[in-house]
Amino acid sequence: MRRLPGPYAAWTSWLEAFGRGEDLPAAHLTAVTADLGPQMVERLLTLVAQAFHDRQHKWQEALQRDLKALTAQPAHATTAVAAVLRDARLRLAPLREFTELPQLPEDVRTNLRSALAETVTSAQRTLEGSIRDAPVEFQSAVRANSLVPGLTRPRTAPATAPARPPGRRVIL
Repeated sequence: MRRLPGPYAAWTSWLEAFGRGEDLPAAHLTAVTADLGPQMVERLLTLVAQAFHDRQHKWQEALQRDLKALTAQPAHATTAVAAVLRDARLRLAPLREFTELPQLPEDVRTNLRSALAETVTSAQRTLEGSIRDAPVEFQSAVRANSLVPGLTRPRTAPATAPARPPGRRVIL
C-alpha cells in the first residue's frame, strides 16, 4: 500500500514547482500553523521565502529580456512597450496569488505582499528613470502601461442580464 505524502512533502514539492515557474493547484496544501510543530513551520517558511524569491527573480529576468528585445527594434518600440508591460503584469498574477494563499499565516502573506510591491514599484521607477531622454510618446506609453496595477486582482465585469427573458419560445 502506497502512503500519501505528509504535509511537509506536499509543501516542498509544490514550492519547488512554484519556484521553477509552474502554477499548480494549492488546495491540497495544509495550513502552516503551530500544529505542524515549530521546526516544521520554520523549515516551511524558509522554503516559502526561497520559492517566492526564485519566482520573483524569474519575473524580473523575463521583464529584462523583453525590454532588451525592444531596443533591437526601435521603430516599433512605442507600440511594443505596451505589450511587453501588459505581459509582465500578467506574469505577476501567480506571485500575487502566492501572497494570498490562505494556508500561509497572515503575517507571512503581508510580508510577501510588501516584498512584491517593492519589487514591482522599483522596477517601474527604474524603467521610468531609464527612459527620461526617450521620445515623449515612448515615455507616455511606459507610464500608461505601468506595472503597478499588476499588484491588484483585476476586477471582474458584473454579470449581464440575459438579452431576452427566460420563458417559452414560440416556433412557427
